[in-house]
This record gives sequence, C-alpha cells and structure tokens, in this order.
Amino acid sequence: MGTMLKRPPDLAFDLGKMHLRRNDLAAARDAFQTAIASGHPNWAPLAAAELGDLLSAAGDKPAAEGAYHVAVDSGHADAAPRAAYNLGLLLAERGDTAAAEAMYQRAAESGHTDAAPRAWINLGYSRAKRGDSDAARAAYEHAIASGPGEIARLALSNLAYLLRTDDDMAGLKAAYRTVIDDWPADQTVIVAGDLVQHLSEAGDLAGAREVSRSLAASDDPAVAARASFDIGMFSSRLGDTETALAAFQRALESTDAEARTRAADALAPSYHERAATVLRETDWAGLAHAHGSAADAPVMLADLIGDDVDDRSRSIDFLYSTVLHQGSIYSVTAPAAMVVLGALLHERTDVSYARAWLSEPQPLRLELLNWLHEVIATAAWQSAAEDDDALTAAGRAAAAACVALFPDIRIAAAAALAMTETDSVADAATEVLATLSSLPAVTG
Repeated sequence: MGTMLKRPPDLAFDLGKMHLRRNDLAAARDAFQTAIASGHPNWAPLAAAELGDLLSAAGDKPAAEGAYHVAVDSGHADAAPRAAYNLGLLLAERGDTAAAEAMYQRAAESGHTDAAPRAWINLGYSRAKRGDSDAARAAYEHAIASGPGEIARLALSNLAYLLRTDDDMAGLKAAYRTVIDDWPADQTVIVAGDLVQHLSEAGDLAGAREVSRSLAASDDPAVAARASFDIGMFSSRLGDTETALAAFQRALESTDAEARTRAADALAPSYHERAATVLRETDWAGLAHAHGSAADAPVMLADLIGDDVDDRSRSIDFLYSTVLHQGSIYSVTAPAAMVVLGALLHERTDVSYARAWLSEPQPLRLELLNWLHEVIATAAWQSAAEDDDALTAAGRAAAAACVALFPDIRIAAAAALAMTETDSVADAATEVLATLSSLPAVTG
C-alpha cells in the first residue's frame, strides 16, 4: 500500500472551510482536526476556533469547549479572542458565571475589533445580572467606546436599561448625549430615537419631547415628520394642546405616509370630542339658519354619523339647503361646521351612499369636503366684501366666525387626505387645502 501524504496545515484548514460550505460536517471536522494536530502557530488556532463553532452548532458543547480552549490557550491574535468570546457563551449557558466572565474579560481586553466589543456587552450583562451595577456600567462603556455601529448601540441600550433600573435618569441622558455629540449624523439620528423611547418609557415626556424636537430639525424628511408626530403625542399627554396641534399639522403636511396617517388617527378623537361638545353645549335655538330657528340643527347634524343611511342623506341635504343656502352664511353655520369636521374624521363617514339623481353611490366624505369648501369660499367672500350694503352685521359676524375656523378646517382636511384611499375624496381634500392656502386669513 502507498503511504498517505500529509496535508499541510494551511491546506487542511482550507479544506475544512470548503467542506463546511458544502455542509459536509464530518469531512470538515476531520480537516480541522488535521490542522490542529499540526501544531502550526497560525493554522492550528484558526482551525480550533472553527472546529469549536462547528461542534457548538452541532450540539456537541463539551467537545466545542475543548476546541475553544485550544484556540484560547494559543494566544493567537484573531482566533484566541473569538474563541474566548464563544467559550464564554457556552460557559454562561451551563451556569458557570465566573468562568464565563473570565473568558469574556480575556476577549474584551484583547482589543479584537469584533470579539472585544461583543465580549464587553456580555460581560456587562453578566455583571448586571448578578447585581454589580458599577462593573456592568464600566463594561458597557467600553463597548460603547468601540465606536459607531450596532454593537455600540446595543451596549448603549443595555446601559440605559441599567441606569433606569438604578433610577439614574441624569446618567442615562449624559450617556446618550455623549454619543449624540460624537457619532456621525446618520448614527445619531438612530441613537436619538432610542433615547426618545427610553425617556418615554420612563415617563419623562418633557425630556422625550425635547429630544424629538431636535429630530424634527433633521434634513431627512421621514425623520423630521415622525419626530413631529412624536412631539404631538408627547404634547397631548402633557396637556399642551396648542403645541400638539401644530406638531400634528407639520406631520400631516409632510411627505411621509406613515407620519401623516398616524397624525390623522391621533387628531381624529379630539375633533370627535369637540364636535360632541358643540352639539351638547350650543344654544341652537338661539341661532338661525335659512328657514328660521336652528333648534332642529343638533338632531340633523348628529345623524351625519348615525346608523341609518337615509338619515345621513337628509343631514347632507340639511347642510346644503338650510345651514348654507344660496350663497348665504348664518349664525348656525360656524358651529355646524365644527360638527362636520368631527364627522369628516369619523370612521362612520368612510362610506358611500346613493342619491336619486346620481348614477352611482357617492362617498360621504366627499360631500362633507365639498360643503366645507363652499363654506370657505362664501365666508372668505363675505368677509372681504366690506362695501356690500346687502350684508348685515349678523351676516358679517357669521362669516367672521367661519373664517376663524379656517385653521381647524385646514388640519381636518389634511387629516382626511391622509386617511383616504378614495381618489375623489383625496381630490376634494386637496382642493380645500389649496383654497385655504391662497387666503390671507390662513397664510398671512
């Protein structure tokens, strides 16, 4: 029989990697063991680290530990730190915390570009788990110092949870501020978003809003839009309605679909509540419409979001023939418009209904937007017609009350545009916004 030629250790290592790519684990294992047996100062440690990974993935944890120990004991600049980190994972898995931390420490102090930051994170987690917060914090800070990237960001997040547990919000903010000041802009945006989440979860809504304001100034339209939405949400929870509305409006006017939809959904309940308040508290009998007293208005307006389709149709007719009639605005028009805004953003108006003179069903929101557009045009005209003797003082006051609602109409129309998937409704909302944007009462 011929004598089998010995494979050089570098060839054995390369064969092991090739067999591993082909998923021939038995052949890969044999090749790596051949390289290890060579005792070569470079290829043997590298093969031991690879063999440890192979055996660990295959479930042979004891044999994997043995292979990793070979790599660790070699002191190889690349294989030893990687093996130490992975060995630490196996030791931690079987509950040997002290030994695991020793391996993490060895990998961490190696300065290896990949293994060291990961080892610092795991060392920090292990220390935190056994209650050594100061040592855990130091480990996380080492990982953060490795520089921008997912590993440092994870370490920062872990440090944040540790500081929150210790009720050290000042330390949390300082840790994030250091990173935000030092890291590249594309990374700081992500990190600042993480800080917003931590502050929000910890109940520091004012702090979360302040960080969101810095994000709202971002050159990235999507980041700015979503930050504006967050400002609106935090302001709402803080009871700052004016700031919330302004922030939601910025989100609605953005090009980011997600921010626009979320802002519309967030705004809708406030419009519903205001509409309900107007219906409940307005002295309707003391107001007038085209046919006299507006005492019948609350019932007709409430039917806009009622269950009966025929009632909704009659309510639309009431708006056009009574609340706004032949180019005239009445004292009832402004409060009725507030109710219409609430209905416009209500889920029950996201329907179509049939009219006798139409060939096909009409979206209810389209009718509401068209009516609001007529109110805008009529009120703007009446307010500007200072020399028209036909306009009474009551008529001018009614028009002024409608003009005062233009900012609310603008926000509601933008919300309706964000909500809808119907082209005709989108077109009507766009037309309302375009008309409002052209008026001094809104743009001036």
